[in-house]
Amino acid sequence: MTDGLIRNTERLFDEKGHIFLLALDHAQSGVMPGLEHTPALLSALADAPLDGFILNIGLAAHLARAPLLRKKLLLRSSFGGSNLADTYAPAHLNHVSPETALAAGADAVLMMAVIGGEDYQSLQTLAADIDAFHQYSIPVVVEILASDFSKTATFDVQYHGARIAAELGADAVKAFYVDNFEKVVDCCPAPLILAGGPKDRDINAVARHAVECGARGFAFGRNIFQASDPLAVICSLREILG
Repeated sequence: MTDGLIRNTERLFDEKGHIFLLALDHAQSGVMPGLEHTPALLSALADAPLDGFILNIGLAAHLARAPLLRKKLLLRSSFGGSNLADTYAPAHLNHVSPETALAAGADAVLMMAVIGGEDYQSLQTLAADIDAFHQYSIPVVVEILASDFSKTATFDVQYHGARIAAELGADAVKAFYVDNFEKVVDCCPAPLILAGGPKDRDINAVARHAVECGARGFAFGRNIFQASDPLAVICSLREILG
């Protein structure tokens, strides 16, 4: 790891070693409730206690001007197809180049590791793309998905997937909450960021336990932008993270 990559990765996290991101990248697969007007949502949450946002390249420019200029940009670099497709993509391929990420002012990029099935298609490409971004000292955050998406929030997928991502060079891993989450964190040598959150549990309780297990941050989407009061949810989670 180069000095520049070390520096840029450390700068993702605050002085307490934490990061809190609002994921707004979901609409790349089609319009999602709560994200009909993402620019308006960004403006409404400009003063919220968030460290930054996860965005697709088409909306990244909204962080290039006040009042969002100081927020971190985690740029989604991969694409898995639309929600109208007949099949789920076996690999989420990257379409954003390191040069484009630098031009957009991205603080890091987010790409997907699809685990299971013929996952060499996903993982070999992932490893090569991590290497390509590291040539420019751009930190890479890897999110763990299952080839059968319904199995994404299962222990085996998150436990093995987080470790695989770290072994392939991920600078941080975005993992979903599962039972025995402490084992996922403990076995992952890269900083672990809690993804989303289950819809059938109290999100504050899940977040609190994840932090107790050693999670370094949150990257939540629908539990925030589909909430009746997104700002209240953000403030509650920020207090938990510290």
